[in-house]
Amino acid sequence: MLRIVVLQEAAFFAFACGCLAWAQWRLPKPSARFPGPRPVGPVFKSWLVTIWLVGLVLPLAALVVDGAIGGSSAAALALLPYFWAFAAQVASELFCWKRWGSPIWVIVPCLYLPWRLWQSFRGLEIAPDAPPLTVFTLYALVVLWIINIGVHYTNIPASLRWDYHRRDSTFPSLHDPLVFTPGSQDARDVGRNAAG
Repeated sequence: MLRIVVLQEAAFFAFACGCLAWAQWRLPKPSARFPGPRPVGPVFKSWLVTIWLVGLVLPLAALVVDGAIGGSSAAALALLPYFWAFAAQVASELFCWKRWGSPIWVIVPCLYLPWRLWQSFRGLEIAPDAPPLTVFTLYALVVLWIINIGVHYTNIPASLRWDYHRRDSTFPSLHDPLVFTPGSQDARDVGRNAAG
């Protein structure tokens, strides 16, 4: 089972990196560096604290108590890949934002959050005999990532700063059913496509 889990994790990581590289390649060039996410309000800050407590501290406690101290290989098999994906997501987000300065950083959670939800279900399936703390943690992770997928996806418009146009901007594509024809798109995109 360990070999299957390792292969699944490696395949997902390769897939995620490929998606990010393709998205970065598809961005119009040259483009301004992306400034990063907007500051968040108090409700979202509270949610971020919940994510870190339930999504990182609780699984770490379960891994230490059940895996390291309790010697449960089921706990280790269920939770270690989860930590790998957590670290890979944070590293990918930082790389896309800080190194590339790219708005594709918002795609990283779109890839990793469903994967971490699936990892939690997989953990319940492969470790049904895990200690109670690990089982409770996996159920808590399922609930956390279901909610967080919705939170992240509904926050994408604000995160991407899609309001960079003037409020009185008009676009022919809003009135033309043939949105992929010349003249129906933003003039900046039309100019880029004609030059490329």
